Amino acid sequence: MLPWLNTRRVITGLVGAAATIAALWAYAYRPPVAAIAAAPKNAPVTPIVDGTAIDFSSGKPVVTATDADKASMDAAVKQIDDAAKSVTFKADPAPKN
Repeated sequence: MLPWLNTRRVITGLVGAAATIAALWAYAYRPPVAAIAAAPKNAPVTPIVDGTAIDFSSGKPVVTATDADKASMDAAVKQIDDAAKSVTFKADPAPKN
């Protein structure tokens, strides 16, 4: 065996070759740009309005503003505020010059 051809160099070369082949294969078999560009562009736009909920259970966005929705949102905001009361962050250390 050649003295400069040790096991570590052979393994490194094989890993490099495998990575190169995998990258070339991924490039060659990527989806065409036309298929990506053909995504639907006229999807419905649902405006976000404070105090309303968006229900996706029917498969389509339905904006609702019921008393139950308001109570649920108020309870969620209260839970978030209660959880955030005890959260503190350390100040960044002064930069060393």
